[in-house]
Amino acid sequence: MLQRFSRLSNASLAVIFAIFCSSVSAEKVIYDTDMGIDDWSAMLVVANHPDIELLGVTSNGVGEGHCAENMVNIPGLLALSNSPDVPFACGDHYPIDGYFAFPGPWRQQADTLSGVPVPKTNRQPTNMDSVELIHHLLSQQDEQVVLLSAGSLTNIAQWLHKYPDDMPKVSRLVMMGGGFDAPGNIIVPGFTGDHPNKKAEWNIYVDAVAAEQVFASNLAVEVVGLDLTNQVKVTPEYAKRFKSEVRTPAAKFWDKVLDDNDWFIESEEYYFWDVLAALVVVEPELCQGELQSVWVEFSEVKSGGKWTDTSMPKITEAGKTRSHYDPATFGITHIGGNNPAVKICRHTEPQRAFDALIEILNVERQSDIQPI
Repeated sequence: MLQRFSRLSNASLAVIFAIFCSSVSAEKVIYDTDMGIDDWSAMLVVANHPDIELLGVTSNGVGEGHCAENMVNIPGLLALSNSPDVPFACGDHYPIDGYFAFPGPWRQQADTLSGVPVPKTNRQPTNMDSVELIHHLLSQQDEQVVLLSAGSLTNIAQWLHKYPDDMPKVSRLVMMGGGFDAPGNIIVPGFTGDHPNKKAEWNIYVDAVAAEQVFASNLAVEVVGLDLTNQVKVTPEYAKRFKSEVRTPAAKFWDKVLDDNDWFIESEEYYFWDVLAALVVVEPELCQGELQSVWVEFSEVKSGGKWTDTSMPKITEAGKTRSHYDPATFGITHIGGNNPAVKICRHTEPQRAFDALIEILNVERQSDIQPI
């Protein structure tokens, strides 16, 4: 769809956006985010995409961002888009079980949006937590909804446990997480260089118990894992191209984020993780793969060690004693087992994804359109 827009002016894109949304049923989406760096651009994709009706944004304190900061940053990012008024909420501060967390410096970057300012708003989160907001939004819909997860699966697992009868309301869960043939991404020099886990992916690693619960459900799942996202590496050349095509506040924001993280790009370790998952929601050609059962590894140990976050409470939200797990195997995703089959994305179209981000972030906000 977006390829048709590539040669149109910014004003034309805005007009098309308005006409499209009024005449065609867009894909209804609830976006669940941990508010890491790649989540910001993914949020702008789902909030600005002409084929998506964003119903709400949920988060928690399990991933990179903390709840208090998320509740300020989410409406600020949405103000850059064509979906400035959707409801948003936060969930629990800690994983369902286990003591693992993202590195402190990464969390600080998430809380500050890498130092890049966004509009200040007076908007407040709903009086519901994330699980209740997901349930509420689904209950209002006559059509099925896509859940897009760009962080830990904590909120999704808790929603499945509390509201299993909601499941028919969901057409599918598109999730960024896990990996199978690709190396894991837990080991990052300068932060976690001596970590023993060489196979896990961060979104699964921080709450592997939640991930296993989701894979064990009957929810239709599409896994946008490292096998797929490693095909869309962000390069200095792409960052330069993006800068040359900036036309809107959303694109200007993301350009500044890329500038601030040029070291990350130059390290050749930055990929279109959550952006690709967001695009898969409405461009199924970007997820070519097969159906397989998936299970998540976690093995209890008697006590924690270097990678244990001792600030977490010893009692979980469910009222159980929080368990310690082996960090070397926690969160590794495996093909096989007895869980229902899910779609594992294996191949994508990198250039199509790169082009799409530029086009979507440059769709002008309706509030910025001058009357003709």
